[in-house]
Amino acid sequence: MRAMSDANLPSVWHALRRGLDFKWTTLLLILAINTGIAALLWIDDTRPFWHPLITAHSYGILIAYCVNVAQPWDRAKPIRALVAAVGVGAVLGVLLIIAIKYPLSYVQERLPFFAYNVIAAWGNGLLISLMFYVKFRETRAAAALHKAEAERHLLSKQAVEAELKVMQAQVEPHFLFNTLASVQYLVETDPVQASRLLGHLIGYLRAALPQLRAASTTLGREVELAREYLSILKMRIGPRLVFDVDVPAELRDHPFPPNLLISLVENAIKHGIEPTAAGGTVYVSAHRDGDALVVSVTDTGHGLATASPNGGAGVGLTNVRERLAALYGPRGRFTLEPAEPTGARAVLALPFETT
Repeated sequence: MRAMSDANLPSVWHALRRGLDFKWTTLLLILAINTGIAALLWIDDTRPFWHPLITAHSYGILIAYCVNVAQPWDRAKPIRALVAAVGVGAVLGVLLIIAIKYPLSYVQERLPFFAYNVIAAWGNGLLISLMFYVKFRETRAAAALHKAEAERHLLSKQAVEAELKVMQAQVEPHFLFNTLASVQYLVETDPVQASRLLGHLIGYLRAALPQLRAASTTLGREVELAREYLSILKMRIGPRLVFDVDVPAELRDHPFPPNLLISLVENAIKHGIEPTAAGGTVYVSAHRDGDALVVSVTDTGHGLATASPNGGAGVGLTNVRERLAALYGPRGRFTLEPAEPTGARAVLALPFETT
């Protein structure tokens, strides 16, 4: 039995020390509340102000200390523990007041008065403690909500990245087969053009294959991938396609999500250039705008009239929006808007990361 008591001493000492763990803001708020209560008590008190001030602070600080020791918010029945802790604090408070201000004979003569003070202090302390308890529960619930939201965003990011891995592994088989068919045709009709087309295909694969297992790449690599893709299509489509790339050298080493730019370029070809008999121009550009890296793909094709019924948010562009939300949250933005005089403009805005 003696051994068990000795073993419990560290936990009791830890609990007593825990009662002193106040945040400065909380302690200042408690002192302000105690001073306000002292001012109310002084209205009907003919003695100097320090009398009600000592009384209010003795009760208030000891009640707050006992509540901090009990930690009722971590218990199975928090209200019951809170009521008990406030009661203990009120009793300790009256004992401290008696020790500071009154002789024992005076206390014995006015015992009912001191008992009433304990009950009043218990009621006021319980009311104020309940206010702190409710605020604490709201803060804890908000923290749990933020944590759950962060975990949800993390899971969403992981799911989108897993989906991206599957998309990357496919490497556009239809595009590759059509390009190889074009190479086969040109070998028989125009060997020089076949060699050029095969060179662009090798460049495209050289840019695309290293990204199959990459979670991140650079803007420069994505631009080269888009350039080789457009070069291949230009040889297949002919003069119906014109393209231009304007990306400053200082931005090419900036981190960039894989296959995000090529998705916008493919969308411009599919919905802008191909439906137009005369074809058009695809313009890829990038610039820094404050704390954002802005990348845009503009085409002079058919415009948004041929986009999907939900305002241009086809499967490819929906994936772009979901990936931006998962990777950057509200800091990543994607817009699709009409271009003047014809065509459409897709704009990505990512957080600019300084090296």
